[in-house]
Amino acid sequence: MKRFQSLLLALAIAICSTVAVNANNPEAATQPDPRMMSIEISSLLKHHKLNLKKDARANVLLAINKDNEIVVLSVEAENKVVERFIKEKLNYKKINCPVNPEVEEFKLPVTLKATK
Repeated sequence: MKRFQSLLLALAIAICSTVAVNANNPEAATQPDPRMMSIEISSLLKHHKLNLKKDARANVLLAINKDNEIVVLSVEAENKVVERFIKEKLNYKKINCPVNPEVEEFKLPVTLKATK
């Protein structure tokens, strides 16, 4: 039983020290991840009230300014209402994820689901 308790204590110390090292490493927490930006943009566009008969696709070209705001450079879509919606929902909205400062422009394919 003492051996098991010692092993359990050693495991708890190892886990706590690993968590402490990762928590004190701010560089690891602020690494740019394009998936996080995509998830944030998806959440901004998620709940639309457009009356779409079929899924609408668009290609969005955007940049992130120094204040971490999205700047929509262009939207290519067949439907002008979809273009306007994307521009209104994204332009100058602040995002909370780190962005690679070396990348000036981002291309993002967007699909808005049809209303049922």
